[in-house]
Amino acid sequence: MGSTDSAAPDTARHNRNPGEPDVKPILKTHDAISYAGFVLGATMLGAIVLMYAYEVTSRYLFGAPTTWASDFVSFLLLIMVFTTAPWLTRENGHVAVTIIPDLLLRYRSAILRTTFLAAAVACLVASWICLGENIYLFNRGTSTLTTVRIPKWILTAFITYGLVNTGLYFLRLTFSPLPEETKETANA
Repeated sequence: MGSTDSAAPDTARHNRNPGEPDVKPILKTHDAISYAGFVLGATMLGAIVLMYAYEVTSRYLFGAPTTWASDFVSFLLLIMVFTTAPWLTRENGHVAVTIIPDLLLRYRSAILRTTFLAAAVACLVASWICLGENIYLFNRGTSTLTTVRIPKWILTAFITYGLVNTGLYFLRLTFSPLPEETKETANA
């Protein structure tokens, strides 16, 4: 009797059938990488604020504007957007217009899942195109046309990172229980 009791919690805890691969470590790694990107993006926001404050102080208080602040702010803004997007998607922090699913409650789940799948496909296709551009820019050695020149592939690599991981989160949302489904299941 003790052996059956110990096997039941194990199956319930892992929520998978025998023989199915355990993907939780992969998902946890994906979450950890995306959270690190989110922290990096938040840090970039802080750096942007500091750079603009320095630029304004330097320009108007000392009459000596910087030549680099505007370039770095634009670079950091790009990095901020594409490093935070995956985590925001994971947390359902992305913009969602849900008028149609809310009006058609009977089809809400299907509409949302179809939308998540379409978003995943769009992000992953765009990331594939962007990856090709990354390789092209790297091979050509193309730099930005700014006062402070850096290789463009560095910036486009952040775009690719953001699109791939956002696409993966949309895939996860497609096949995960929707928040409303989880609440209804918990109340039942």
